[in-house]
Amino acid sequence: MTDAPISAPPGTVTARWTGPAISWSAVFAGAFAAGGLTIVLVILGSAFGFGSMSPFAGDGLTLTSIGIVTIVWLIFTQIFASIAGGYIAGRTRLRWSIHADEVFFRDSVHGFLTWAVASAFMFAIAGIAAGGGALGATAVTAAAVAAEEGAPAPSAIITDRLYRAPGADPETLESAREEADRFVVRAITDPDSVTAEDRAWLVEDVAERTAIDVNGADTRVQAAFNEMDAVRAEAREEVDTARAASATLAVATALALLIGAFVACGAAVFGGRERDGLEDRLVSP
Repeated sequence: MTDAPISAPPGTVTARWTGPAISWSAVFAGAFAAGGLTIVLVILGSAFGFGSMSPFAGDGLTLTSIGIVTIVWLIFTQIFASIAGGYIAGRTRLRWSIHADEVFFRDSVHGFLTWAVASAFMFAIAGIAAGGGALGATAVTAAAVAAEEGAPAPSAIITDRLYRAPGADPETLESAREEADRFVVRAITDPDSVTAEDRAWLVEDVAERTAIDVNGADTRVQAAFNEMDAVRAEAREEVDTARAASATLAVATALALLIGAFVACGAAVFGGRERDGLEDRLVSP
């Protein structure tokens, strides 16, 4: 016994999947539109950010406020650019004579591909800009180092206070200051490496070089160690703050990209329905 072929009843119109399933021209058109809007919005957000910052303490927005505004603007940029790109992709794609559910799926795919191409385009632009700006970054770094050469380091300030001796010969203190400065740097970076003998030597050397009694030298050394602890704690706090800010920005960027993908799919579906609806109204008698 063989199965008889199933045929459609007379007069039934069977929908066929004609034409390509993906209109790549529409996808790239929407992706370039989304990428261009993203660039404009990022530049505009940077302008707002520079305008809200101030080199003077207490002026302008705080770092926390700037971080929150940056995250909100990043999400807004993704939403706005994804809506524009997805809508253009859906509105300019070819029409399919297939089931409405399949049209919905294909429009969603067009929106997702538009978001993916635009994201890849933006990351490629960012990579090229970072590579091309390496020379400029090196020059800026060199200029910053040169500008900061006149500013004393925390270890140098601590050493200055240790060997402060009015009327003393600077050349006599120079060699002692160099050795003490290396000691202070080591004590800041690795406090466990400082032994009791090291501390006793520093007290005796300060007393001898500055012509003060041992008790006064011990007071100076103790104050120096307190300052070292403060500098170390401040450095650790800055590192922790930078690490937390980087993690928060990474999570916010991923969330913004996911929102952009979802919005692009919805905008493409809306744009595709608008395109088919307008065509139906134009061709109807």
